[in-house]
Amino acid sequence: MRSPPLVISAVERDETRAGMARLHDELYASSVPSVSPRACVMGEVAPVVVARFADVPDIDADLGLLTTAELARHGRLVAAADKQAYVAAHILVRECSAELLGAHREDVVIRQRCGRCGAVEHGAPAVADAPGIWVSLSHTRGQVAAVAATRRCGIDVERVSRGPDRALSSREAAWVAGQQDAAYAFTRLWVRKEALVKAGHGSMAAAQRLDVLADNGPADQLGGARITQWEAPGFLGAVAICADRRTGN
Repeated sequence: MRSPPLVISAVERDETRAGMARLHDELYASSVPSVSPRACVMGEVAPVVVARFADVPDIDADLGLLTTAELARHGRLVAAADKQAYVAAHILVRECSAELLGAHREDVVIRQRCGRCGAVEHGAPAVADAPGIWVSLSHTRGQVAAVAATRRCGIDVERVSRGPDRALSSREAAWVAGQQDAAYAFTRLWVRKEALVKAGHGSMAAAQRLDVLADNGPADQLGGARITQWEAPGFLGAVAICADRRTGN
């Protein structure tokens, strides 16, 4: 069974399509992020977001679109399933970016650079020559996810599993222990943590301190970020979209 799609946008789809040519021109002409004027809400510029989850076989994975650095990382993977998921995720983030920019996926180049050490072998992904958009991607065997947005964003997809309590706050651990399906409960929290960290909130090295539990369960708002959960049989995912464009944690 194919995974259900998820597309999030602050703009209606027909308006988004009409505004993409202007968005593309504005983003490439200026370092100031822009969106279609019709995306303005109460005097504020609303984020435009394209987020997708997909089964690995559903992605038309063309190795020829990957950069030399991406191909090198792909080559270091051993298992065929990991290689397939890696390529699919890196193609999917191009497709999301292309839709946001009104471009073709073949025109999108994804770069990575570590904000701490400057290495290009790892770090947060970004669209080359498009400073006005942010992207994030995730992959696990069988499933991939990607998001492109005019705000800081993060995305994660995982197989449902029970991780260690050391990744949780004491409050989160107690909540998971009290749930009928502890693996499902843990994964709901974990994908939120991953998505938030990718969007610039906290660090996975301090995952225990990033509490994503609200009074009625896993949070859908935290620290100025909106979180949307996605799920398919055996998998869970989350997308975090920030309210501002600040790039630091």
